[in-house]
Amino acid sequence: MSKNGLFLLSLGLLLFMFSVNQQTLAYDVLSMTTAVFFIGTGSWLMYKANKKKKQENLGKEKGEV
Repeated sequence: MSKNGLFLLSLGLLLFMFSVNQQTLAYDVLSMTTAVFFIGTGSWLMYKANKKKKQENLGKEKGEV
C-alpha cells in the first residue's frame, strides 16, 4: 500500500508540474484536477500505511501478536 501511495503521489506531482503550457503560461485545468486527485489519493494511502505500521509496531512493543 505504501508503494502504491508513493507512485500516485509522484505521478500527481509530475502531472501538476507539466500541467502548464510553457509558451503561454496557461494551466490545463483537466490535467491539474487529475494531478490534485492523484496527490490527494497518494497522500491518503501513505497516511493509512503509516498508521497501520505504527499500530503494528505498538503491538510488537507490548508483546501482542
